[in-house]
Amino acid sequence: MNDNKIEKLRSDNEDNWLSRYSLFVGRIDGVPVYINFSSAFVFILIAWTLSGTILPNNYPGLVQSTYIIIGIACALISLCSILLHEVGHSIIASRYGIKFQKIILFALGGIALNQTEITVPKKEIFMALAGPLISFIISGLSLLVWFIFFQSHMFISQNFPIDTVFFYSGIINLVIGLFNLLPIFPCDGGRILRSFLSYYTHDHFKATIAAIRIGMIVSICILVTGVAIGAKFSFVGGIWLMLLAFFLMRGSRLYYNLYQKLYS
Repeated sequence: MNDNKIEKLRSDNEDNWLSRYSLFVGRIDGVPVYINFSSAFVFILIAWTLSGTILPNNYPGLVQSTYIIIGIACALISLCSILLHEVGHSIIASRYGIKFQKIILFALGGIALNQTEITVPKKEIFMALAGPLISFIISGLSLLVWFIFFQSHMFISQNFPIDTVFFYSGIINLVIGLFNLLPIFPCDGGRILRSFLSYYTHDHFKATIAAIRIGMIVSICILVTGVAIGAKFSFVGGIWLMLLAFFLMRGSRLYYNLYQKLYS
């Protein structure tokens, strides 16, 4: 089966449920960027959680508008961090002659759609690692700036703790980078896993199916962890983990059904 056809059908399936309710916001290096409506929910949740509970608990006594401004700034940083992560993939892909159709940001992350799948293991590893590398670089720089501010008290005002913004940027980018390295297909870690399996088995199809199955097991573990956390520690945190696991399993199942159908 032609690999381009596989990727075309995969891209169309993802495109149907993501692009349908997404808004075009601009282009980066010629690649259209869209924001799915679900991102608004996460944006509001982050801003509300930070301004309503976390910031007041850590920086009591500030005016409410300060909490709201910092909360909104951190929510924007989350979206921009996901976007830059996906741009990292796009930059490396363009070096291999692959032009992404679009980048879509949604509630649980971002996705770069393209119609040409890289089947050369070394190239796919480089492209998959590009996103987490960008996230780790941003995280390191943000934490460095935060540490400098924290130690020297430069530009830090008791009325507007700007160092909090850099600390948040460092942590959220670290989380984005680490999460995407989980061996769950089609996340970056799952693609890296498939590349290694493909290299040793010399069978792209079998490597893909094996990577999907391993990722499903990891996703189930995340689901069970979410249930445990929701029941004993944090209901909201548990719900988020369960939603995340559901999304990951849905993505893996989509790929699994597609590959089984095309190669049956």
